[in-house]
Amino acid sequence: MGRAVVVVGAGYAGIAAANRIAAGSDAQVTVVGPREVFVERIRLHRLAAGSGEATVPLRTVLHPRVQHRSGLATLIGAGPGNDSPGNDSPGNDTVLLDDGSTVRFDRLVYAVGSGDPDPDPGADGYRVDSLEDARRLHAAVAALPAGGTVAVVGGGLTGVETATELAAARPDLAVRLVTDAEVAGGLPARSRDRVRARLRALGVGLREHTRVTGTADPGADVVVWATPPAVPDLARRSGLPTDDAGRLRVDATLTALGDPRIVGAGDAISAPPEVGFVRASCQAAIPLGNAAARTVLAGLAGRAAPAASVVYGAQCLALGPGAGLVQLVDTHDVPRRIAIGGRAGAAIKEQVVRHTLRAIRSRAA
Repeated sequence: MGRAVVVVGAGYAGIAAANRIAAGSDAQVTVVGPREVFVERIRLHRLAAGSGEATVPLRTVLHPRVQHRSGLATLIGAGPGNDSPGNDSPGNDTVLLDDGSTVRFDRLVYAVGSGDPDPDPGADGYRVDSLEDARRLHAAVAALPAGGTVAVVGGGLTGVETATELAAARPDLAVRLVTDAEVAGGLPARSRDRVRARLRALGVGLREHTRVTGTADPGADVVVWATPPAVPDLARRSGLPTDDAGRLRVDATLTALGDPRIVGAGDAISAPPEVGFVRASCQAAIPLGNAAARTVLAGLAGRAAPAASVVYGAQCLALGPGAGLVQLVDTHDVPRRIAIGGRAGAAIKEQVVRHTLRAIRSRAA
């Protein structure tokens, strides 16, 4: 009988890790996640605009030996103030779910990602971090009459993709993009100019160097927060080592500091510099999921785990139907001089999105 491995989180990192562990061992692998679908997070801006779907059945991306446990994890182990991680105290080897049930583990992969999977319907404004967020935003935008206004706050890639997709889908609305810095600030000046030109072509009003402190500031019917999402506080609530933002602190093998049973991957980890810069993206999540799986497999086999590393190749940006921008970067995510825009950029972006899904499915057969 294989040992029990629980993967908390069913996003890119979690599914990649679960499939690799199932393919490489006789472990009993269980993925804990709240949905029966896999969310293509990099398509959520399209779902929000009503121009495309962003889910596939979860079972189609899971290895046949991976079980899915529906629910949200609320506590890992005994929690703070109880017995320290790693001992044999009752409950210290379990994950508590929101329905009150538990799942036992010998090894655990912490891959909870970022954003809130259960957003507050009464919260001010909208986001596009989760499936539920995107659906709420779509309903709000769909209800706007012609001449309504939408303000997207945040000039990063998520903000640009959301604003351009909304403007293309609803040309009868006034869409504005508001940022406290320059739009697409991580890109070179020439690529930023391309983004500005596309925004103008779609009629998106751009306000740079404008600080927004609340939903009343933009003066819009619908306000979309495309600012960086927070990470769930599961690690902190569980008494695991975290940084100030609540990310799980791990070593170079992605093992949680102080608890060799727990390995982290994806947006919700704080890794040492030798792992490399962890950008909140599937480009980092999938390699980190694979690296977490290698660490778990090594631990199950009694071997030393290899160090993890993250490398990059490009930043891919959708700019509404038929347009995109692919900014080549070096392995450390620093932009190079080469960028591909227009229809060619859109075609490459779409291929990257499809490849991402194939990448996590590769070990599911």
